[in-house]
Amino acid sequence: MFELATMTAVSSAPQRRRLDETPAGTRGVVHQIAATDAAMSRLMAMGLCVGREVSVLRQGNPLIVRVLGARVGLSDRIARHITVDALAR
Repeated sequence: MFELATMTAVSSAPQRRRLDETPAGTRGVVHQIAATDAAMSRLMAMGLCVGREVSVLRQGNPLIVRVLGARVGLSDRIARHITVDALAR
């Protein structure tokens, strides 16, 4: 008699979502920013760029994130164009 075993694949893919949909208290790494050159320059001047770790402190308008130890406020119009990969808590 043989017993069949099943295996469940555990996805190691990060949970990717828009910054404006990321709950407060979540840490993540910026995956993509879809913004105009002017907006991209402003975001980069504040330290927000692809590959940077951010923490969502507060949802709303403005959305507040911590980047490089600084608190940065982002309008919902800008935050919806930033995609992050959530990190494990």
